[in-house]
Amino acid sequence: MDKVPPEVVFLGVLIVVGAVLRFATLASQSYWTDEATTVHDIHGSLGALLHQVRVNETTPPLYFLVAWGWAKLFGTGEVALRSLSALAGIAVIPITYLCGRELVSRWAGLVAAAFAAVSPFMIWYSQEARSYALLAALSGASFLFCARAWRTAARRDLVWWAVFSALAILTHFYAGYLVAPEAVLLLYRVRRRATVVAVGAVAVVQLAMLPLAISDTTHPLGWITTFSLWTRVQQISIDLGLRTLYESSLVTHGVLIAALLAAACTALIVLAGGRDERRGAAFAGGLAAFVVLAPIVLALLGRDYVVPRNLTPAWIPLAVVLGAACTVPRARLLGAGLAAALIAVFIWGGVRIAQNPEYQRADWRGVARALGSAGGPRAIVAYDGGFAAQPLWVFMRGTAWQQPLSDVATVGEVDVVGNSWQAPASRLPAGTRLISARTVDGFLVARFAVAPAWQRSLAAIGASAGSLLAPAPVPAHPAVLLQRASASS
Repeated sequence: MDKVPPEVVFLGVLIVVGAVLRFATLASQSYWTDEATTVHDIHGSLGALLHQVRVNETTPPLYFLVAWGWAKLFGTGEVALRSLSALAGIAVIPITYLCGRELVSRWAGLVAAAFAAVSPFMIWYSQEARSYALLAALSGASFLFCARAWRTAARRDLVWWAVFSALAILTHFYAGYLVAPEAVLLLYRVRRRATVVAVGAVAVVQLAMLPLAISDTTHPLGWITTFSLWTRVQQISIDLGLRTLYESSLVTHGVLIAALLAAACTALIVLAGGRDERRGAAFAGGLAAFVVLAPIVLALLGRDYVVPRNLTPAWIPLAVVLGAACTVPRARLLGAGLAAALIAVFIWGGVRIAQNPEYQRADWRGVARALGSAGGPRAIVAYDGGFAAQPLWVFMRGTAWQQPLSDVATVGEVDVVGNSWQAPASRLPAGTRLISARTVDGFLVARFAVAPAWQRSLAAIGASAGSLLAPAPVPAHPAVLLQRASASS
């Protein structure tokens, strides 16, 4: 029996490690707003799903179609639905290895795969019921076959590049920032009819998505510019490396950290690398730079959709550049030191995220438990606005996904979800009695019985609920959910 090559053994270990890191804590955090939207989109018929994607989502339909079928088989619980992303995230590990091996060397591929296995960014989106893990895997496959077609000019590699590029575009519009320069490179390098056909087929898919992309620009995306473009640019390197830790003071040094790391990698590759390292890093780095810089340029021109997670297609090419720098033949100790330092930082970041709720998704499942069951119709007033309404819909039976605030309801209980630094008001309105008050993950969950029952619009209930907490909550227009059922899920 032939001996198994050591790099295959190492890759197998990395895949196992990556699988454990993704599946072991798959249900430790509750759904957040975007994931709750996924659950809502896929819970009905296929026709209803396509309608929701068109009117409610800002990405193409492929992930939602796959998730719809997945949910029919396994359900929409956190583990069941997120396992689709977890499997895609695990696939990223061998894809990253193959990209590094194709462009640089097997050891560069293994180092890049090690980054993929323990990356907090990759782990986070492998545990989220959204499209980003699938986008990473499909974009990585497109990148892999682009590199192979660049080297071999083989028709089969062009076909596979076209297939995975089209699937990536059908998953997220930002895949186009990777696929477009790949297409230009292939047209320049592989000057044959098969290349034109492959690029043309991908262009047709891109054009087919254009009406949806134009429609999506009409969706409310003002939350993106809540932070300045410069702040979001600072976040990119921290987010792609450490995910939610960008919320710390590190965000003020994001560009500096990226520049220092780029300078170190460039010096190692140019001064101590061989021809393969320089060529492969230039190929991968050029594509990654386009994915990152093109949206920033468009933002400066007035089309601002820069969010770090949208830059996922740049992640595997960047990992290949790092893998090349860490395995340069004439500075192995320095390269190994850089690899060890980066892996240590990734592990540190993952541990810190796991141990600190402030870096995790809000615990809406815990809030629902604290709200408990109700003896009759009740209003739930949440001062996190829309960020609360969708996940509470998932965890609280009998609530509506969307209900006009003008609707009039009669409720004998009003529950308020405020902040942990608030407390039930010491002097409650006449006829109001505190049932319970609990703190959950930074939220104050306070339940109040009201007699006589409040009969008023949901908007009026939300306005009146501010008097139940001290100090008074902000904003003045919270989300208000009417729960008609007598139990929470």
